Amino acid sequence: MLRPVVIFFMLVLCFVACKNDRKPRETERAFYYWKSVFAPTSYEKQRADRLGVTTVYIKLFDVVWNKTKKAPEPVAKLLVKDTAWLLQKKIIPAVFITNECFYEQDSGQIVQLAKNITGLADKLAEQSGFGGFPELQIDCDWSGTTRDRYFLLLRTLKAMNGKKMIAATIRLHQVKYKQSSGVPPVDRGLLMCYNMGDLQQEHVKNSIIDAQEFQRYIQRVSTYPLPLDVGLPLFSWVVVFENGQFAGLIRNAMDLSVKPDFFKRSGTGYRVLKDTVLGGRPVRTGQFLRPELSDMAAVKAVGRSLSEKLGNRKLTVALYHMDSVTLSKYSFYELESIYNSLH
Repeated sequence: MLRPVVIFFMLVLCFVACKNDRKPRETERAFYYWKSVFAPTSYEKQRADRLGVTTVYIKLFDVVWNKTKKAPEPVAKLLVKDTAWLLQKKIIPAVFITNECFYEQDSGQIVQLAKNITGLADKLAEQSGFGGFPELQIDCDWSGTTRDRYFLLLRTLKAMNGKKMIAATIRLHQVKYKQSSGVPPVDRGLLMCYNMGDLQQEHVKNSIIDAQEFQRYIQRVSTYPLPLDVGLPLFSWVVVFENGQFAGLIRNAMDLSVKPDFFKRSGTGYRVLKDTVLGGRPVRTGQFLRPELSDMAAVKAVGRSLSEKLGNRKLTVALYHMDSVTLSKYSFYELESIYNSLH
């Protein structure tokens, strides 16, 4: 008869062998392109190619609420100026819809909105040379109030688009509070692993990404009933506060520490000492500025945590977003390590 200690070691060896025998996850590398004119620079294209990016999520248009017409309307329609490079990639068009578009719409209007989105998406894709796209992604931060109408839109889009996959972006809070948020009726979700903290609270250290804050959400990921792809951030911005109140965002701002005559370090940010212009926007004496960036250590930590929780063996990892200013802040090896964190 085998002794208990022998049996224990045999079980350990079996576990290790099974773990090592597991095939690595198939990871498809992607970038988001979120500008209205697709005209990537040589640097952007070279960086994407060198990283082995095969997929580009490209925003076709936004749908916003027109208060005058009291109806949703498309804005910021895509204009493609570099079809040759784009068509070397797998293209997944995305449509961003504001939550306000669902406040005052009945079911008939929602069905009409789905028809309008389908028609315009097909038209713009055809004009740009990728009319046979395999998947349409819908990006909307829906709420409990708008959930039923938004989900009706998604079901209608699915019925209208035949064999095309319909995907939806999923916020972290929608995973954590799945019962109240509901699960969108789509083929796939893309989990947006950024904008974790409350942007409009002055005391928050970094609302873009925080590995510790992420742990509040991670436990529900493994049980989410949709196959999930992953979106990770590369972007940065400066959050502006006036008398403790949120007063806006400045994108692609300079390093504030290089101008000590204008900005003085204060807590998690900087106090404005003199009226000046930052990133093309005026800032006034006394305002508080909180620079936020996508910290490399935090992004990789989130990636590793997700890798342990996600059950699907095929996964698209999309970095947000493909932009020279953004990409220049990271080395090739840093970007490579983000993708590798989800193997």
